[in-house]
Amino acid sequence: MDNNLPRNLIPPLFFPHRTEFICKHELAVTPAFDPEAEQWFQQAVALDTPDLWKDDRDWPQILALYTKAAERKHWKAMNNLATLYQTGVWGLAEPDDILVPRNARAAMALTEEAMRMGIPLAYAVMGNYYADNFIVEQDATTAWAFWQQAAEMGSSYAQFTIGHSLNTGYDDLERNQWSNVPIALKMLECAFSQGNSDAAEALGIEYKLFQHDKPRALHYLHEGVKFGGGGSAMYLRGEFDKHDGLSPNGIDPLRSARYQVFSDALGRNRDLRFPNLDQVLPLPP
Repeated sequence: MDNNLPRNLIPPLFFPHRTEFICKHELAVTPAFDPEAEQWFQQAVALDTPDLWKDDRDWPQILALYTKAAERKHWKAMNNLATLYQTGVWGLAEPDDILVPRNARAAMALTEEAMRMGIPLAYAVMGNYYADNFIVEQDATTAWAFWQQAAEMGSSYAQFTIGHSLNTGYDDLERNQWSNVPIALKMLECAFSQGNSDAAEALGIEYKLFQHDKPRALHYLHEGVKFGGGGSAMYLRGEFDKHDGLSPNGIDPLRSARYQVFSDALGRNRDLRFPNLDQVLPLPP
C-alpha cells in the first residue's frame, strides 16, 4: 500500500457527537476556474443534456471538452469526468452499446488529483468510493471519515450527508443515524447557504414537523425549488392543496399546480435551476 496516495491518507475518525462545527463554503476554498476551461466545461454540460436521449449525445465531444478542462485543473470538470469513467454510459436503444467505457483507474486518478488540489468535493467522492467498494476495499468507517473531512473543508454534499444522519432523536448504527440535532442543523444550514437543494428540503420538513415554524419551513422549501429541488417542489404541491398545510391562506390550487409544473420539469432535467422563481411565483404574504 502506497501511503502517499490520497486514498490511503485516512482522515480522523468520524465523531458524530461533536459539539462544534465551523461552516465553510466550497467556492471560498477552491481555486478560480481558468476562463477558457470554464467555457469548455459549460459546453460539455450543455451537450450532456437530458433533452437528448443518451444515444443521441455527442459523447466523444463531451469527453474531449471535459478532458481539456480537467487538464487546466477545472475541478468540476475533473469530477464530472471521473463520474463518467466510474459509471460508464450504455445506450438505451441498444443496451449492449457502450457509449462511454468504464475506466476505474482514470476515475481514481482524477479524484486523487483533485484531492491534492484541496477540493472538498473530491474528499466526499473518496468517501463514496469506500462506501461503494470502488477500487478501494469497502469500509464504512473510512467512508464516514472522508465525508467528515469533506464537510469540514466546505463540501455541501458532505455537509448534507452528515447533517441528515445526525438529525434524529436516537442513535441507530444499523441505519447510520446518530442523535446530534444542534450540529445537524448547523451542517444543513451550511449546505443550504451553498444552494444545496437536499438540505433545503430537509430543513423545510424539519421546521414544519418538528420545530413547528411554518413560515420558515415554507422559506426553505421555496428556496429549494430555486436550487433545483424536485422534492421541495413536490412537497409544496401537496402543502398548498390541503387545509393544514404551509399555505398561509388555506387551500391554493393554482399555486399547487404551479409547483407541480416545476416538479415535472425537474423530474425530466435535474440540472435545472430557477433563480428568478420569486418573479414568477412569489411567496404569498
